Amino acid sequence: MFKRVTWLGAGLVTGFVASKWVERKARRRLARYLPARQLPLRAGADIADKARGLAVAKIADLRSAVEEGRSTMVAREAELRRQWDLQGPGEQRDGGRADAVWDRQRGRR
Repeated sequence: MFKRVTWLGAGLVTGFVASKWVERKARRRLARYLPARQLPLRAGADIADKARGLAVAKIADLRSAVEEGRSTMVAREAELRRQWDLQGPGEQRDGGRADAVWDRQRGRR
């Protein structure tokens, strides 16, 4: 658990630092090519905002992919359980014996 929190924190810090670095680089690059009177004040910030927007879109895509994968997994598991005539978790057969499915698979009754 602590590893995940640590890596999440490291990722957040890295993302923040990287976005500020890109913003600074973009401002310098823009300042090099434009005269001072034409230089927009928030040019680098606009680029950083676009990058953040793309990152948010990718995260949303990843979340939807994970949700779709989980629902497909549940559906496939239900299909396999029907195919093998097994009971789901919490469902018991043969008078409430917890190992009834295991016994049936091993040929014991």
